[in-house]
Amino acid sequence: MCGILLAVIPLPRAVRRARPRAATVRACVVLGVAAALAGCASTVQGTAVVGEAPNALVPIDGDSVSLRVEYERTVDEVNDYWTADRQGDAAPFDPIVPGGDRTAGAGDSATGVIVDPTTGPVNPVGPQVAASSAGDQFVATGLAAGTQGRLYMGFSTGDSVCSASVVNSAAGNVVATAAHCVWDMDADVVADYLAFVPADADSGASAPYGIWAVESVVLPEQFAQDANLDPVDRYIVGEGWAYDFAFLVMAPSSSGQEIESVTGGQGIAFGIPAQELVVTGYPTMEPFDGTSQRYCASDDWDPYDYAYYISCDMTPGSSGGGWFTNYDAASGSGYLVATTSFGSPGTLGAAPLGATALSLFTEVGGL
Repeated sequence: MCGILLAVIPLPRAVRRARPRAATVRACVVLGVAAALAGCASTVQGTAVVGEAPNALVPIDGDSVSLRVEYERTVDEVNDYWTADRQGDAAPFDPIVPGGDRTAGAGDSATGVIVDPTTGPVNPVGPQVAASSAGDQFVATGLAAGTQGRLYMGFSTGDSVCSASVVNSAAGNVVATAAHCVWDMDADVVADYLAFVPADADSGASAPYGIWAVESVVLPEQFAQDANLDPVDRYIVGEGWAYDFAFLVMAPSSSGQEIESVTGGQGIAFGIPAQELVVTGYPTMEPFDGTSQRYCASDDWDPYDYAYYISCDMTPGSSGGGWFTNYDAASGSGYLVATTSFGSPGTLGAAPLGATALSLFTEVGGL
């Protein structure tokens, strides 16, 4: 099980602020789904340029692949909103896949493109993360110590919480999460007062890397149009769930730093052959309380329809958390291939990133 937010808020007024950035991101194009992660040699250079402001949530391009909204809330407004009580009371909801009836769909087509973490290419040697389906406490070593955290969202019916991860990008300010963490399918609006806390502990009481305001959100139009919940049982319905991923652009700190310069960034992959999977997040509902990061890991996962499935007891609140392959416990680095989307007791599911996700990532300055 994992978290979802159901509420109605006015759509934030879209404001785009030109902030060109340039950086070199190591990327590898794998020519076939059987190719390995090792041996990456090519690089992709990218410059993130934000265009003029639209008046509302609109398609990014003529193909209507994705939707974007930008916020005019200041960093101070976001920080002031998230009092200790609000963070402690934020509670997720629960998108469930019906037992024995997993939602079908073609899913996001593989590209084979990967971006290495800020620590460089990952080829693990030696002991890996111990296999677990229990949601054991995650020992966040190296790069993982700052890249994973909790995402707080404000809705008119109450505040909620998901999980998210900083990923390496040319712009240096990109965080990956699930689309359902930022999109209300009942009201067709996005969450307000979005804030990300890397290495969150004790419901925001410990924020060693600070609290970061979200400047803009980009999500697939396929999710906004075709992902729904059964009106009675709240089961997931529709092929849009094959696109349950989103990217957040973080506002710089008061000193002008981008989040990646403080936390580093995990690698990200858009359609590669996953081997073992390590799933991290902040489950909030019982028997967990959201105060610490947890994980599940296995090399025996189930590809069904469009999704990854893994045996895992993590509960709502873990939504949006990263699914990593090639994860190296020594350096705390790996490649994010999906974000937690839905579940049923003892199981979590996620939609692999592919061509649509790569389009979104490129739009927000990833390449």
